[in-house]
Amino acid sequence: MTEVFLGVDAGTSGIKVCAFTREGRLVAKAHRTVPVITPYPLWAEIDPERYWVATADAIREVAARVPSIVSIGLATTCPTTILLDEDGQAVRPGILYLDGRAQARLDEVVGPDSAAYMQQTGNRASTSTCWAANLTWIREHEPAGWARARRITMLNGFLARRLGGRDGIEPTQASYSGLMRIGDSEPRWNHDLLALWGLEATILPEISTCTDMICRVTDGASALTGIPAGTPVALGAADTAAASFAVGLMNSGEVFESVGTSGVITFCLDRPDFEPSFLHRQHIVPGRWLAHGAMSTLGGAFGWLNNKVWPELKTLAELEHLAQESVPGANGLLFLPYLAGERSPIWDAEASGSWLGLLLRHSRQDMVRAVFEGTTFGLRQILERGSAKWSKRPEHMLSVGGGARNRFWGQMKADVLKLDYIMSDMPDAAALGAGLLGAIAAGLFTGSQDAELPLISANATAIRPGSQRTIEIYDRMFRIFDAAYPQMRDLMHALADRSSGQYADEGSRRHLAARATG
Repeated sequence: MTEVFLGVDAGTSGIKVCAFTREGRLVAKAHRTVPVITPYPLWAEIDPERYWVATADAIREVAARVPSIVSIGLATTCPTTILLDEDGQAVRPGILYLDGRAQARLDEVVGPDSAAYMQQTGNRASTSTCWAANLTWIREHEPAGWARARRITMLNGFLARRLGGRDGIEPTQASYSGLMRIGDSEPRWNHDLLALWGLEATILPEISTCTDMICRVTDGASALTGIPAGTPVALGAADTAAASFAVGLMNSGEVFESVGTSGVITFCLDRPDFEPSFLHRQHIVPGRWLAHGAMSTLGGAFGWLNNKVWPELKTLAELEHLAQESVPGANGLLFLPYLAGERSPIWDAEASGSWLGLLLRHSRQDMVRAVFEGTTFGLRQILERGSAKWSKRPEHMLSVGGGARNRFWGQMKADVLKLDYIMSDMPDAAALGAGLLGAIAAGLFTGSQDAELPLISANATAIRPGSQRTIEIYDRMFRIFDAAYPQMRDLMHALADRSSGQYADEGSRRHLAARATG
């Protein structure tokens, strides 16, 4: 009987559960969608219980199709801040990395010397890399909910608790807390940073390793999921860290891209030498760090087009077909992809998206192509920053994730980034990484550097940059793109200021009212 291990890739808006053989062959897969809750400007949340039900349902589908499941590992969108009460139930919706409501409070706590804060923590002062700020927001705006909270966890800890009755946290998620010095060799909560936020370590879980067996599947979870009771569960890691592990990103200067709702170019570092426009975390592999140039809505921009702008277009393939009817440069139309603020490289929660240069002559085809191009220009900004910082520019880019198998977009990336672009034949890198961490916890492999780990390799045919004329057009449009945000920043902030404060206060009142009556 063939043994398989399961990897759960719990993303921002969707869940994938994959079963792999010891050789890394994908033998079964299930997918479920989950809604992102955005009731007010700057808010982005999930319903943890609904998320768990969808995850359990996907696991059950896979478990019914495969023989012997020996382990399960988790990879989750990060950070997703979840507060649990004394019974392990979620106190309120989980706060996603896209959420920017606590940024003002974060700026107030950090003060004017943001460089000193980054030197202390290893990350800039952003809600995407400091979920402690979310805790402060809840404490100040939802005191009744805060009073019920007994435990803080991230999404992988929450899912582990549902599977095996025990939550926890590991270094890749703790790195985005604002409560540890990620440049230290040993991950641990820092007393000075806890004091800065007025938090006690007792509310935080102990930091485990990504390969630790955090628990075993309980009888109750077995009944829901179809996984045998007693199956080992590994906490796993944040999704991009898990993908980094799956592609074997272990040597300094190596780079890869992952494409989901967000889009990330990741550099591997052998020392904590950090770049302010990147997000940084400890790697799954000891003695290594990951530097992520992360765009918030790289793939999410296309979901927005499908769901909100042209709902009659159901798939990315339909959008691609339209974009191909336009030309490089989209007939002089430019798109800024800041649909949920932006992380790398501008770090502005109040940035907003827009089409620039829109004229009567432009078509829907031009508008869609401009979105493909604008997201790719954002990737070029990230690649150039990282290459300048670490003095290493890659000659090729391996890409994984759901958006990595789009050849039209791949050719555009090769042209804009000016390198060979390789689309992996294994799009489920985060799920594989999670599964491998679970397999290590179960003893199928000896550790994170076991030579027998079935890692993803860059064995597909590279897409090479195209004509010089196309590259020159993209160079010109990129220069305009690079200059656009600094000139539009104040206008973006004026639009955000007009609405965000009003609705944030209203949202707080509604949350409190719901807790009081529920």
